[in-house]
Amino acid sequence: MNRQVVLFERSDGTIPVEDFLKSLSPKEQQKLVWGLKILEDGFPLKEPYFKKISDHEGLWELRVTFGGNAFRIYFFEQSNVLVVALCGFQKKNDKEQRRQIEEASQFMREARGTK
Repeated sequence: MNRQVVLFERSDGTIPVEDFLKSLSPKEQQKLVWGLKILEDGFPLKEPYFKKISDHEGLWELRVTFGGNAFRIYFFEQSNVLVVALCGFQKKNDKEQRRQIEEASQFMREARGTK
């Protein structure tokens, strides 16, 4: 089962995942694009690559490690064939991760039109 991965675009025209990817080295970008590709190819949504975010209905994270660094891209499924990638970041601590989850949740509401 293939899924279509769509990058979320904010109302101001910015694309948070694209901006995040551009901030990384080419090898880091390549590893994260690989992660999005396995998501697109229909890889089962289970650990270690995917984790459902509790307390945030429908929010998931793509989990990728590279060079000792942990990276996350947040997404949700719109339907069986459409996945919306919301935002990403390099995980450094749990406080930053909580802030990023809240931002991804806000983006998810915006993408669904339920602010």
